[in-house]
Amino acid sequence: MWRTIGKVLLILACITPRAVFGEVAPEPLGQIEPLPAVQSSWFWASDPILKRVSLTDYYTDRVVASIDGGWGITVPLFAQDGHEFYLPETHYSRGSRGERTDMVTFYETKTFKPVAEVIIPPKRAHNALPIGNAALSDDGAFIAVFNMVPAQSISIVDTQQRKFVEEISTPGCSLVYGAGQHRFMLLCGDGALMFVTLNDKGTLQNIQRTAKQFDPMADPVMEKAVRVASIWYFISYEGYVHSIDVSQPQPHIDATWSLLTDDERNNHWRVGGRQLLAVHGGNNTLYVLMHQGATDTHKQGGTDLWTFDLLSHKKRSETALLSPGFTFSGVSTEFGTEWIWPFNHFYNWLTQLSFIEPHARPDAIVVTQDKNPTLLLSGQFTGMVAIYDATTLQFKHRVTTGNLANLVLIPSAWNGGVH
Repeated sequence: MWRTIGKVLLILACITPRAVFGEVAPEPLGQIEPLPAVQSSWFWASDPILKRVSLTDYYTDRVVASIDGGWGITVPLFAQDGHEFYLPETHYSRGSRGERTDMVTFYETKTFKPVAEVIIPPKRAHNALPIGNAALSDDGAFIAVFNMVPAQSISIVDTQQRKFVEEISTPGCSLVYGAGQHRFMLLCGDGALMFVTLNDKGTLQNIQRTAKQFDPMADPVMEKAVRVASIWYFISYEGYVHSIDVSQPQPHIDATWSLLTDDERNNHWRVGGRQLLAVHGGNNTLYVLMHQGATDTHKQGGTDLWTFDLLSHKKRSETALLSPGFTFSGVSTEFGTEWIWPFNHFYNWLTQLSFIEPHARPDAIVVTQDKNPTLLLSGQFTGMVAIYDATTLQFKHRVTTGNLANLVLIPSAWNGGVH
């Protein structure tokens, strides 16, 4: 009997009008949903594996948007009015090979829609550096993209006319940093600094090369600088802080100071990481990733976070770090945060075992510039980010970016992020 009833129901289902079952219309493709009101808790993370840059809300643990950044690490530059941002990109006609096209793409902030492309010489430098491959002049008028083939140069893009202007040769000097109106700074292999100044049309006005500012053979500075207002902060391999005020007509490195005491050096404390520095300008606080290791371990991530007063140069705190956690195919592996003790802390203990491998330690930090700042901590082998209160350095929670790797963290320009 039940078999007969089943057959009857199957026949009725086949002849009943499809509208009764609430047929869902296909979703149209190509529609773009505008972003909600800008939140101060947004940050960017660049993933060269997925070839994208994601925008994530660390408060809600939600990926807000993502864009295809092309080949290598891509880091957005932000227009001063907030209406658009720029992304230097490299694309190959067959994915990882074929005809190469380098460009700067202009994106609308509200929709992430590309609104313009400026083709530049196919020489854009590709490396694993989080900063220095492109810069925006302080007036927002020009973008400089660093080239290395291996000859060194910068390509200039006019942001108002949305056009390529010219390529400027910078022999012996690499990377590029914003350094004033129409002006950019580069680091030179002999320890000098190069300043390239443009005229109103974006063509070369003059090149200024300083005297030797540091000894590249004894203790070179790392390129992993951070900027607040007009001052760039660099750090050397041996833990000395160098600051450069680029608002000056003749910029130079100010008197250096050390992060380490003699006892700390004897105990082999060292700076290290891919993005190891952060500064909160309002609190005059410098944040540095530290670890104990031998010479030339500067690429290893940090086990601890040290903070310093930028005015007195005195250490404020030392904090042992937790792992940002790990993802599988971009999905968080975190569990048990609401379990009862001791299981609620089991994930922290488990992921802390990864610190045995130095390159799996957290190696990137950024700090938001709001009144109650937040510190974000991540690593190159995970798509997760650990969130700390930047004032108390208390761990708060973890978020996922949807990336397979977070090689660069960028605080949103809309919350006062540093350059």
